[in-house]
Amino acid sequence: MPPWPSMPIWHAARGAIPARSDQAIHAALAACRGNWAAAARRLAMDPSNLHKLARRPGIKR
Repeated sequence: MPPWPSMPIWHAARGAIPARSDQAIHAALAACRGNWAAAARRLAMDPSNLHKLARRPGIKR
């Protein structure tokens, strides 16, 4: 039997991250009226990381 219940927690969380990040990015962009730098500050992340993260769920092209 593996040492973890069904799968490692980091693996289980990976599936939940895109949906949550998609919602958080949309909310931050709405609150900041589309300003990516302000949205990144609101999410406490580097703007370049926000752009990379936004490309994954299809928010930014």
